[in-house]
Amino acid sequence: MNNKNAERRSFFQWIHFLIPYLYTTGIVLILIWMTVASLLIGIKTINENPDKLFLQSEKSVSSVHTPSNAPSLKSDETKSDVIAVENSLNSNTQEKETWLNILVKPIVESNFNKIIFRGLFLLLIWMLLFLIIPVAFKRLKRFKFFNMEFEVDDIEQAAIETVEISGTKAKLMAYLASDHAAGRTLDFLNDSMIDFKEVLDYFLAEIQAGYKNHPLHATFSYSVYNGSVPEELNELVEETKETGESAIFNKNDQDNLFKKNYLVFYFCYGVDEYVTVISSYTYPFDILDRYLFELLHNTISKNIENIEYMVALTSNDSNVGNGT
Repeated sequence: MNNKNAERRSFFQWIHFLIPYLYTTGIVLILIWMTVASLLIGIKTINENPDKLFLQSEKSVSSVHTPSNAPSLKSDETKSDVIAVENSLNSNTQEKETWLNILVKPIVESNFNKIIFRGLFLLLIWMLLFLIIPVAFKRLKRFKFFNMEFEVDDIEQAAIETVEISGTKAKLMAYLASDHAAGRTLDFLNDSMIDFKEVLDYFLAEIQAGYKNHPLHATFSYSVYNGSVPEELNELVEETKETGESAIFNKNDQDNLFKKNYLVFYFCYGVDEYVTVISSYTYPFDILDRYLFELLHNTISKNIENIEYMVALTSNDSNVGNGT
């Protein structure tokens, strides 16, 4: 295929295509990190203290340590004073230990829970990031997530764009059937003959340029085969030969930039057989595209026949006028 006619996938198309894979990869990596970190902590806990893996370690909050430099108390009176102080401290400590501290503190201090909370936080940030990114590539209207509001295309706007697209294709059909297109075909006259493939390549390039403009914004590649075609297109070629109409194949996932949509048309001009292949990574073909490219081949064929016929008549008239 000629590189000049080849379709080029833009940088933003690649981004739009890769976003779902990046999103899934990020989630998988976060889950893998959570799993590996939990396993490492579990192995370490089993090696050091297996009971901690299932039971919460008990911490003595009632014990009071006397300073090492404190004098030794031996009398019974002194011992009773110490016991009274310890009881007072224990009662104050128990008052400070509320039910909220008893429930929340073990959860917060657990290494396993820290991993879970951190992983959930990373997943939340990751999901919000990829929720906001597509907004930069698509026009939205009144899309609301919590307190954030975006815009999303409405049905009326989509209907208007559909009408505009159909009108653009209709204009291209009218151009192909116009006298201007016939005049452009006359420019390819060479020694009373016109090369069908050369004219077809010219008008295919014009249609390709027209598709790139508003409102289509579509790109495609084209090739004209006068012999064997790629093996993967054999079924489409057989279909168009049998029906006499264009054969269309549109991929299921239009975001997949590694597969193409195809429009294939088999056409005979005289004794020559031509197969025109229109392909696109991002544009799905419809029935108007089918009619457009069929009209293109038929119009070129008729214009060439008319021009060559007029040239032949003119040559005969001149020969008769010259007495030959």
